[in-house]
Amino acid sequence: MHILPFTADMVEDAAKLLASRHQKDRLATAALPCRFEREQDARIAIETEWKKQGTSGAAAIKNGKLVGYLFGEKTASTIRGRHVWASLASHSLASGQSAELYQDLYAAAAQTWVDEGYFTHFTLIPAQDASALHAWFCLGFGHEQAHGTLSLETLGEQTTTQLPLPGAQLRLATMDDRQALGDVSPWIRTHQTMAPVFGVALPEEGPKIREGYSRLVEDPEVSVWIVEQAGQILSFQAYFPGEEDPAALLVPEKSVELGVAGTRPDARGMGLNHVLTQRGFQHAREKGAQYVLTDWRMTNLQSSRHWPRQGFVPTAYRLTRAIDPRIAWARG
Repeated sequence: MHILPFTADMVEDAAKLLASRHQKDRLATAALPCRFEREQDARIAIETEWKKQGTSGAAAIKNGKLVGYLFGEKTASTIRGRHVWASLASHSLASGQSAELYQDLYAAAAQTWVDEGYFTHFTLIPAQDASALHAWFCLGFGHEQAHGTLSLETLGEQTTTQLPLPGAQLRLATMDDRQALGDVSPWIRTHQTMAPVFGVALPEEGPKIREGYSRLVEDPEVSVWIVEQAGQILSFQAYFPGEEDPAALLVPEKSVELGVAGTRPDARGMGLNHVLTQRGFQHAREKGAQYVLTDWRMTNLQSSRHWPRQGFVPTAYRLTRAIDPRIAWARG
């Protein structure tokens, strides 16, 4: 076995590994899009990720054949700083290879990342691949985010539950709700700063996020549902078209994404989000959707308990590792 840098001329062979892995993933999660079982679509997915600026990685060669690969995109943001992102298309192993090979690939790729000052690493792993998850956990990675899928075809007929508050109404938001939607924009990010999430919410990001919420109603493809009482929003959900990225291995056809959902702190625990969810699912099915996607932070206890109870099944986990940046100079 030889571990070498991953290069563009390995993409064709890597596509065979990814297509084979995706076939196995779909046996566990039938909702995953079938097109990535085809080597051509798997190759396009890998090329899409590999051609992003700042990618590097490692490949495992055995008896002259590619048996595993891993690469990541080196990037930076105000929240995550300098970090590396490995998507679902950015790694795979040949059938029969031990998941421990991921550890060797990571060891080779991560040395370059750390040498260049990228100390936080992210990867997406299929939720049902227990051996791969264990291999990454043994590298010091931990759960950060869950990605879930719900089949609308298995829900049966939905009946909207009565809202638990007198005078409250559930409706689609309109252009007249722009300011009100901007006003609710701090709810989620403020909640995520609390225990046990402790996710930062930088003050300078607030105005941009507020504007994004206000403009949701301008997009005819986005459905924003609200529960209001006396002219005040108590709870909301926004549904977006399923992503059409060529590397979207988690996004089936005819799907919508439940992208944001929040409830005013003093109105939580009343069941408002459950009623919104029922109506949102019903509306999505009326528009021809077969699946709903969403994701949640594992340490957000309310979300990580609520969404599986609504029927979402995890399809992938985002794992993360934060390396002590002093390793840049504290090397003995």
